[in-house]
Amino acid sequence: MSRSEKQDVLNQNAESGWKNYDDFAKGIDTNRLPNTQDWLDKTITIEYSDGGIMELQFVQGEQSHLLVNWQYNDEYGCDPCEEVCTSKDHYFFDIQFTDKQNESLTLILNIATRRVLTVRSILLPEGKVSNGSRLVQHFQAGLILGGEVTGEEPRPTRELIGYRTLNVYSPNHYYEHFYVNSERYAWQNLRGEQFGHGDMDYATCYKFEEDMYIFTFREKIIPVCSVFFFDYIIGRCTGKFLGITSQGEIQTSRAGAFIYKMSYNCYPTGIAPR
Repeated sequence: MSRSEKQDVLNQNAESGWKNYDDFAKGIDTNRLPNTQDWLDKTITIEYSDGGIMELQFVQGEQSHLLVNWQYNDEYGCDPCEEVCTSKDHYFFDIQFTDKQNESLTLILNIATRRVLTVRSILLPEGKVSNGSRLVQHFQAGLILGGEVTGEEPRPTRELIGYRTLNVYSPNHYYEHFYVNSERYAWQNLRGEQFGHGDMDYATCYKFEEDMYIFTFREKIIPVCSVFFFDYIIGRCTGKFLGITSQGEIQTSRAGAFIYKMSYNCYPTGIAPR
């Protein structure tokens, strides 16, 4: 199958000139916070609200890359892991499963409150769709064992509904977001490979703490999803994409941006989005 034929298959619902995942992903990590290795040679034990236990042990891999030995109930593995200290006490971890390249696990945690939210992203086989997308995501709130837990458990939120924001990933990646309701958001590209393009895609938002959110989306036209940790206190987001390139290969890409709240729509009394 030629590149153009693969593009037709991947973007069968797209308008002419629609970009693929790998067309816009290059350089989208320019404004991402740097990787850290604060947890090297340390362990974390997490208990989830359903009673499941996850153990994570961080070790050094080849070329100083971080690996994690992990076990969750009957699942286990030793896989590449990216760690980012996003601010004091807050960490973003992303685990790439070597034996399940269509899946990844992202954890956001606060070591002071000991609260955790985990997002498992799964790319479905070709021809399978769930709620309009080939990507599905599962969310689990948990806590770090071994100390006093404070603060509120991460939970779904409507707090971003009505906001129009700007995400600047690089000098060539400017995206505007509008948070429409509890299940969808709209976006358009203001600068970059997708300039002039926009859509409304499926989204989920969790409140982690005050002015901190976990935001994910699942696109309809191309098979790609994201997981982002928004910190509006410092005006930065840290995240990743999981999707299929124009060559039909599964790819995970780092991403990060400076984020700005530009405006807010206040709905009249008695009228509110779903």
